[in-house]
Amino acid sequence: MLRELIMNTIYRKIWDLAKPYYEKGRPMDIAHIEWMMKDAMLVCRKEKIDDSLLLPLVILHDVGYSAVPKGNPFNLDLRKAHMEAGARIAGQTLETVGYPREKVIQIVKYVSVHDNWAFGENNIYTGDRVLGTFNDLDFAWMATKEGFPALMKILNKGPAEMINYLETDSKLKDRPFSTKTAKGLFEKYVKERKTEYGLAKTR
Repeated sequence: MLRELIMNTIYRKIWDLAKPYYEKGRPMDIAHIEWMMKDAMLVCRKEKIDDSLLLPLVILHDVGYSAVPKGNPFNLDLRKAHMEAGARIAGQTLETVGYPREKVIQIVKYVSVHDNWAFGENNIYTGDRVLGTFNDLDFAWMATKEGFPALMKILNKGPAEMINYLETDSKLKDRPFSTKTAKGLFEKYVKERKTEYGLAKTR
């Protein structure tokens, strides 16, 4: 139902324009964005967060990888470059669909800083429920059925190491989950991966 709702709105138009950038940049991000749209709408509904800001941010946040050299996404120079390029592309895309100007400005700003936690900047997430929820879901993706093996490959970790990585990541302390709903989704995905990979504790 949430997927149908998303695909029958302006978000579908934004996604249709954004998708070619992901196909050029990092095709694995297509599954990431499609999952994230659904969970973002769920959190917006349950927590009364403005989906007109969060959904475009979710859809457009990594389009900048289409305009930078291929490489490890954890490289700081690459992170900065993809945010700068992504902000430009996001602005152009939103203007193409006739999005409200004041919201375009805010979303472009979000895209330009969405990975700034990698540079030690955490307060922008804890002080803004839209950006904080975005960060929550971007992190939770790593625990999903599709995201978990993709990140194991990028980080060169086994299943148990990846679970430990997720459960001890500094995000949990420095950028705590903005809502109970997002925290619950993350915990559910981690539990599912433990079961899937035979890591669940037995009584």
